[in-house]
Amino acid sequence: MSTHIVAVYGTLREGLSDHGLIADCKRIGLGWLTGFRMHNLGDFPAIVPTLDESGRIRVEWYQVSDELLAELDQLQGFDESALSQSIHTRKRIFTPYGKGWIYIYNQTLGNAPYMEAGDWTRFLKEQSNPTPQPA
Repeated sequence: MSTHIVAVYGTLREGLSDHGLIADCKRIGLGWLTGFRMHNLGDFPAIVPTLDESGRIRVEWYQVSDELLAELDQLQGFDESALSQSIHTRKRIFTPYGKGWIYIYNQTLGNAPYMEAGDWTRFLKEQSNPTPQPA
């Protein structure tokens, strides 16, 4: 059985709503990936590539099986035979651990705010524990 490296940056990250899907997979790293911008779609983040190395996102890298990659494709709304209708596309990337995959948002961002910090987990923590503003 072959395995794949997948970078996750949103609800699949440890402790978040969809992590259970990959909880039994081997997490091989945590770090930053440059060349992407993160936007807030409300229930989940969207990432889009930049034309240069500006922008960065916080990712966790996991090693997943062929079967689990197919489940991730379904969760991410990726259909290789209908790319224009896919919510995400799966893009090949280079990681510190070899070639891997990441899911790129494939729809219109509309007015989705840019998240300069590029870290969905940090954003959720800040939303649940906002810093008090001085009076």
